[in-house]
Amino acid sequence: MQNNKHYLFSYGILQLKEVQIEVFGRILQGEKDKLPNYKLDKLKISDTEVLKKSGREFHPVAIKTNSPNDIVEGFIFEIQTPELYVADKLKGSDYKRVLATLSSGKQAWVYTAKNEKSLSTIAYNISQIRTRIENACKQSNRNPDEIKLLLATKTVSSDRITEAFKCGETLIAENKVQEIRQKFSDLSEYRFEQHFIGHLQTNKIKEILKYNVSCIQTIDRMELVEKLHNRLSLENKAMDILIQVNTSNEASKFGISPGDTLQFIQQVSKFNTLNIKGLMTIGLFSSDNDKVRECFKLLKSIQQEVIRNKIPNVEMKELSMGMSGDLEIAIEEGATIIRVGTAIFGQRQYPDSYYWNENA
Repeated sequence: MQNNKHYLFSYGILQLKEVQIEVFGRILQGEKDKLPNYKLDKLKISDTEVLKKSGREFHPVAIKTNSPNDIVEGFIFEIQTPELYVADKLKGSDYKRVLATLSSGKQAWVYTAKNEKSLSTIAYNISQIRTRIENACKQSNRNPDEIKLLLATKTVSSDRITEAFKCGETLIAENKVQEIRQKFSDLSEYRFEQHFIGHLQTNKIKEILKYNVSCIQTIDRMELVEKLHNRLSLENKAMDILIQVNTSNEASKFGISPGDTLQFIQQVSKFNTLNIKGLMTIGLFSSDNDKVRECFKLLKSIQQEVIRNKIPNVEMKELSMGMSGDLEIAIEEGATIIRVGTAIFGQRQYPDSYYWNENA
């Protein structure tokens, strides 16, 4: 690269001809290019001169993620050394200029945050899951706002959960009442919603109601319904619930048989302490996407059947289905809650099947 000629990659306002004329006194010659292993974020501006000129507190900034799935689109321009210094002044003290290799193979100057902090593993993983959700919604013509990301926090330490909270996540779920109790005080300063997604034993009902559980997703038998109702009545409380359906028909999994679900919901709807909000399934642990999809399609068809029957005091708003490995399929088939653990917090000591079956 010659001393008097430089390449500058722009992902912001320097792509605009009127800005180029104002800043450099000419229109720059450039072409489209891409910046791999980066993603766009927002940077809070502290430079008073930049704030005065732009009138905006937040500006776009390229953040390095080192992920091949991330890419920033923009233009590469050829400029002279004095113009590079003009660009530095325009960006202000909140940015720094670094050399990066673009998709074209050319090296160009790129502006990143001066005090840039690399994304933590958990923050990075959350961003990847959010991207997967957005892409799946585009493919199925759905609004990403319809999808709730639930963080499955079984065996995850409190400090790692709070790191996820700091990334803006607010919905978590545990499989065991014991873990809810252990983490309760550590998480008490944060505002979040907590579900229960494990097989709830009736002797744990009294204890689970001590904590901030807003929804039990695993209602699957009348004994549990009756005892939960009785305890809620004593405490003058109500609880949101989802009906768990065993759509894979596996003996190792809990849940109501698909053919018995409608009748079961009709019975549960008579208990005024239980607010039925929808259905939940674990689905098949399989690399065969077609077989996994059939589980999710079945849950959707049951939801539609329940809706057609217009059962009093029953909502079918939520479909909790899909996890780290199959969330795209679940979204395509109508999921509203995606349960993700390993793809955010990393692999656990045991497979998911160990945690889902508490008889093991």
